[in-house]
Amino acid sequence: MKKTDKAVRLLMADIENRNILEVACGTADFSLSALPFASGVSCIDLDDSRLNPLVPQSALRFQVMDASRMDYADHAFDTVFIYNAFSHIYTQWEAIEKECRRVAKENGAIVIVSTWSLDTGLLRDTFGDKAVMQENFLIVRLKG
Repeated sequence: MKKTDKAVRLLMADIENRNILEVACGTADFSLSALPFASGVSCIDLDDSRLNPLVPQSALRFQVMDASRMDYADHAFDTVFIYNAFSHIYTQWEAIEKECRRVAKENGAIVIVSTWSLDTGLLRDTFGDKAVMQENFLIVRLKG
């Protein structure tokens, strides 16, 4: 089982029958793993050069987009995910967090997930006790 499949199983309450967004998706493997369970999956990244070749053939909606200036409407997503990408967006976190909160529904969530040591250190430094280890994933849950 792929790591992203394990993460999706762990986070199923935030995915199943929900409209989700993955920010800074890179290969979009997390989004592809979530696709069979979510009601809709969108993902964004600044560049599509690492994008998994399966994405264009899937129902997943990918867009090249700056996470600090998203084109989505307010309250468009039930859950916003950041998977193994916090170190890539850390320097812009304040602007990206503001945008994630804007596009998340009022009763939605922002979920940051990591297994990378660089990310996990930054998550612990940034979020303290909100960063919780679950089954080898460090997870931060924020209200939308």
